[in-house]
Amino acid sequence: MNPLRWWIFCRVIDNFGDAGVCLRLANELSARGQSVKLWIDRPEILDWMAPDATPRMEVVHWQVDDQDSPGEFQEDNFADVVIEAFGCEIPPIYQMKIASEARKYKQLTQWINLEYLSAQDYAQQNHQLLSPVLFGPGEGAHKWFFYPGFTPRTGGLILEEHIRSKVQQTQHIGPNSHSTSQLTPIANFSHSRAFSIGLFCYPDAPLDSLINGLRSIHAQNGCDYTLFIPSGDTQGVVQGVLKGEGVVESHGGGVNISNLTYLTQTQFDEMLWHNDLNFVRGEDSLIRAIWAGKPWVWQIYKQSDEAHIPKLNALLTTLECPTFIKEIHWGWNACEGYAFTLSHLNDQEKWSKWHTWCLKIRSKLMEQADLVTQLMLFVDEKRQKTVES
Repeated sequence: MNPLRWWIFCRVIDNFGDAGVCLRLANELSARGQSVKLWIDRPEILDWMAPDATPRMEVVHWQVDDQDSPGEFQEDNFADVVIEAFGCEIPPIYQMKIASEARKYKQLTQWINLEYLSAQDYAQQNHQLLSPVLFGPGEGAHKWFFYPGFTPRTGGLILEEHIRSKVQQTQHIGPNSHSTSQLTPIANFSHSRAFSIGLFCYPDAPLDSLINGLRSIHAQNGCDYTLFIPSGDTQGVVQGVLKGEGVVESHGGGVNISNLTYLTQTQFDEMLWHNDLNFVRGEDSLIRAIWAGKPWVWQIYKQSDEAHIPKLNALLTTLECPTFIKEIHWGWNACEGYAFTLSHLNDQEKWSKWHTWCLKIRSKLMEQADLVTQLMLFVDEKRQKTVES
């Protein structure tokens, strides 16, 4: 496939998950020789998230409130592919440009609506569906829906080549290995070996249950636990639970707190690989935890109508999650009738099953075509029917 011009439009609604996904997508397309322009309304985020971004990627400050003048418009340098990430609406001038192509019987620009990650059935049903634009500045054009997902009938997950190589390098190490890159049952830890936990969650997570639970386990086996918390509002909530036991480093009852500064995407990935257990939230960090292959607990973004619960259950079902891990997730996500507990961590058999499950689903998902590969093939197929026909 010849290099194409890809424009990715991203609005940072809340938190930084949208930016994280778009940045990884842009970087991976660039790494595969594509010319990428990332339009983002909060480009300052990338100063700490990706100071090492690929030089082939151009970042543009998308001033959303100034939709009619998004930047210098050059007819002969328009994108071959426009990605509307997570339903954000691209500037009217670009919609009109695409629509004008369509009125000439050939829409040269592939307009793709990249949707949120989901394990629900609609992701498979709507993946790669064509959607005509029936009104507005883009009237007469069409866009394609592209759904990331966990099955071969979806668009797959973002998987960089260096992550794939790292996984392959560690696959020869089994769950029972004594390598520090693998896991040891909590019951076998001694006070001389701290157990590392990555804590990336929303502030409404049951953090008091987590900390008190770890203290209880510490009282039983003497193992010390260190929570590595990336910069954000969770740090303040944890400090409240600990009743002000420290600012940067605090401890008590076998639970140590390490508050981290803002991490680059590379540093965040490395943290997940280093830890023995990871709590993650949203879309991007979930995928990163899966590739790390360590036991993880996912917190889904809470919705007022409880619509997030079916989404959570869809993921756990699709990934054939063991019942005890489902129960941990239900408690962590405050599902009715479930209280969060990590008592399973003192059960060597269940801890081993948890690790084995994580490695199994990682291998299974790596066998599927990744998101960028699928996107490039999809665009190439559509171009053959328009530009190159």
